[in-house]
Amino acid sequence: MTSQKRSISFDGSVLAEAEQRAAAAGGNLSAFVNAAVLRELKVTRGLELLAEDEAQFGPVSDDVRSEIAAQWPA
Repeated sequence: MTSQKRSISFDGSVLAEAEQRAAAAGGNLSAFVNAAVLRELKVTRGLELLAEDEAQFGPVSDDVRSEIAAQWPA
């Protein structure tokens, strides 16, 4: 996969923390930002899929939610 450069802006405090966390993890800012954007894309895709399923099949019933909650590890 090829990398592409972009010029983006950050709030100063966000950039400072991102740089610190990237360095602490032994990586670089580009890798840190790439991973963060990828996580956000996965969340967005998942939410879109849930919305599509709900539009097609309707909302998950309270009974099913309770059943799943009872089986889910605390």
